[in-house]
Amino acid sequence: MSERSKVVIAIVGGGIGGICAAIGLGRIGYDVHIFEQAPQFSEIGAGVGVGGNGVRTLHAMGLGEDYEKIADMSEPYAPWFTFLTWDKGDVVTSVPMHGRRGNVHRARFLDCLLQHMPSNVTTHFSTRVTEVRNVDDGNGTPSRACLSIMTANSTSTEWFEASAVIGCDGVKSVVRDSFHSEMGGRILYSGSYAYRGLVDMKKAVEQTGEIMRQPAMWMGKDKHAVLFPIDHGKVLNIVTFVTDRSVDVNERVWEGPWVKPASHEQMDRDFRGWDPRLRIALSLIDKPEVWALHDLSILDRWTVGRVTLLGDSAHASMPHNGAGAGQAIEDAYVLAKLFEHPACNAETIPDFLQAYEDVRRPRASYQQIHCRESGDIYEFASPLGDDLTKIDFHLRDRYSWIWDHNLDHDVEYALSSLRKKGVIVT
Repeated sequence: MSERSKVVIAIVGGGIGGICAAIGLGRIGYDVHIFEQAPQFSEIGAGVGVGGNGVRTLHAMGLGEDYEKIADMSEPYAPWFTFLTWDKGDVVTSVPMHGRRGNVHRARFLDCLLQHMPSNVTTHFSTRVTEVRNVDDGNGTPSRACLSIMTANSTSTEWFEASAVIGCDGVKSVVRDSFHSEMGGRILYSGSYAYRGLVDMKKAVEQTGEIMRQPAMWMGKDKHAVLFPIDHGKVLNIVTFVTDRSVDVNERVWEGPWVKPASHEQMDRDFRGWDPRLRIALSLIDKPEVWALHDLSILDRWTVGRVTLLGDSAHASMPHNGAGAGQAIEDAYVLAKLFEHPACNAETIPDFLQAYEDVRRPRASYQQIHCRESGDIYEFASPLGDDLTKIDFHLRDRYSWIWDHNLDHDVEYALSSLRKKGVIVT
């Protein structure tokens, strides 16, 4: 048995970020355990976009080839979105993606990832984590982390010990809440809700035209709409946003479930007067849903002892940059690359977790802020107002810092900092 196989890593949550982390850490040889409260792996939502940075990272993890088989892949520097006026659908600008973009159904993406799950990854389904703690042996340094877990058929909890815990349990993270006094963070209702649904592409094109075959975004006052193809062009993914900015951002409250059925009457009322092609597309949704959009305030820290966060649990953001999945994939890649170093062992794991946070938190936190600002631009609520010339100029290079980032430089910086601290001795 190798030394790494004796090191237990617990991953809480089996979404895209958690599975990518499990694949990366499992391949290195760690004893990885995923705790998933659902009876099987599943993803809510329909289409998800992965930008050029995320696609490159999937390839670096050996997952990109299979991802490209299931995703609607663009050519290099093809339009990320064509931005249109709200009422007539006139073209404002077209922003090219740096690299290749992929759009895919979330469930198919997750199924694709699961094909790469190493055999040394154990999944505990129907298991709810209720608390996470660091445990020390009296010297003030945590020697292990413990999870309080409850299975579906149990009325009591038991403790599971690990050398590290990675919280991948989303915006409502139990792992984060277990360390709220250190990590901080507040779930915020954005003031926006979104209508979501899928439409047969053939039917959409027949009734609205060829515009539906390419990613497009309609921009208007306090509203915008995003449409893009998935399932190899057979399905049109529709997401339309409505924002109430009359209430201060810190006082906005959403009552009731975050996801619930919507009516065509609601959608038609909210988008009355908009481009007829968009309204027709909305009318074709079979079972529309309305989603209350929440994000997370910037955390004070991600890592406490042997516990850290990854993906939405650390940096849940609005969807306006199409970057949420990509950021979670980046998190998983950096964490696995650091844990691959020979100096990473049961004793030094807290140092490596902190190094991971030090390079990932600034970038992911800025993406949260940048994303909110993007939504303001699309909905004419930024300092640019509804000046389409200014919006055109601003959008052209707005996303380069997301798509062109070099993660290997981050990994090397983190390793360099560990050398300076004496954790890595060369």
